[in-house]
Amino acid sequence: MHRFSSFDKILHIVAYCLRFSKSRPSAFTQIVNASERERALLGLVYSVQQTSYSEDISSLKNGLRCSPAIRKLDPFIDENGLLRVGGRLTNADLPYSHKHPLLLPCQSRLTLLLIDYHHQRLKHPGCASLQAHLQREFWIPSVRKIIRSRIRLCISCFRTRPRAVQPKMASLPSFRVQQVKPFAITGVDYAGRVTLKEARGRRSIPKTAYICLFVCTTTKALHLELSSDLSTECFLMAFTRFSSRRGPIKELHSDCGTNFVGASRLLTPLHQFTHSKSFQDSVHQHLAKHQITWHFNPPASPHFGGLWEAGVKSAKSLIIRSIGLHKLTSEEFLTLLTQIEATLNSRPLCAISNDPGDLQALTPSHFLTLEPSTSLPEPSLVNQPMSKYQRWRLITDLHHHFWTRWKNEYLSSLQLRRKWTEPGQNLSVGELVLVKEATHPLQWRIGRIRELHPGSDGTSRVATLETTSGPLTRPAVKLCPLPMS
Repeated sequence: MHRFSSFDKILHIVAYCLRFSKSRPSAFTQIVNASERERALLGLVYSVQQTSYSEDISSLKNGLRCSPAIRKLDPFIDENGLLRVGGRLTNADLPYSHKHPLLLPCQSRLTLLLIDYHHQRLKHPGCASLQAHLQREFWIPSVRKIIRSRIRLCISCFRTRPRAVQPKMASLPSFRVQQVKPFAITGVDYAGRVTLKEARGRRSIPKTAYICLFVCTTTKALHLELSSDLSTECFLMAFTRFSSRRGPIKELHSDCGTNFVGASRLLTPLHQFTHSKSFQDSVHQHLAKHQITWHFNPPASPHFGGLWEAGVKSAKSLIIRSIGLHKLTSEEFLTLLTQIEATLNSRPLCAISNDPGDLQALTPSHFLTLEPSTSLPEPSLVNQPMSKYQRWRLITDLHHHFWTRWKNEYLSSLQLRRKWTEPGQNLSVGELVLVKEATHPLQWRIGRIRELHPGSDGTSRVATLETTSGPLTRPAVKLCPLPMS
């Protein structure tokens, strides 16, 4: 029985065997009638009961008590030698098979095939409906538990409500917890589209622009730039303005957007050119020493860039609250962006204490200008008697003080895992998965895992798949392993 995966198929095979065991029919037909199916089913049930309930059947035949596991069912043996439930419905106006259903063990192969067969025949109902239908003919101990386990293995039901893998939250990468110059390691993303107008007046022509957001991965400081479109050229110009104001950058992290990929391809030949021997002047040597390393997150994995995604959310929220549905000119909107940048850089990095003796909250602006961008100006110290060395020590002490608070306060706030605290299901090479997309689950592609990319803790959060449209790289949270029996 374990060689077959279909209840209907094994029923037909047993029916054919019973047909030829009696006498060879004069006219052979492949059609199995209802009576032959009934005899085949009773024969299969008899075989399973003789294997699983042999001691109980022997005890009942000898007038002894059966085992405690089925004693409450008051079982008896009918005229065909089958074990049936006695129960308390003998006088009920119900069919005989409903009053005295056949007893089947819950873990037998026949029971599993029977549940799968009726689940498909009834068009994939829920647990309660399937249980009510089965109990008209069969009594299966722990039937709800076994039905739920079989429904979980149904591919058709799984595809309508797939569950993706959710690995344990990884430790913070090194560039998030190391003390480096602000914006030395930066994340970049676009904060959406805005509609501007060419000039003031009713007949001004509207135009589209985009907000390019740069965030320091160490201090969470933000820098906002305005880009006229999503082309690689406009992004490079925005990046040039950013790096000219904030200083040289060592690493840049971004999502796998087409405009970012194109910009990386354009910067690579530039870096190779600066390493050539024909240009040895100081400017090109300095540029070559500070070559930018570009890191791309896996496709369709915005949670890998949660730092800049949070910055995008905050910036868009302030923009919407500030202008609503009004359209601004480029100069007006650029002024607004600068003000919003100052506001976001003045946000506390940690929770503010209620103790009046505590100092002001630590903000990203402390690492940029040594004070919050939105704070009131301090009294001038120009006329105070202080030597140049004392002034230098004052600035240096302030700088060290802010970094000390960054280590003691801000890093400690990053210690807890707010979610994804338990290790999820482990993916394996060769496993079939559904690729989660923005369409209906029934339209999601099926792929086979070709390669896993484990992190430093050994957990695989990214996988490379083979699909009908070619290789694909996706994060584990976008993969739904298909149930396999």
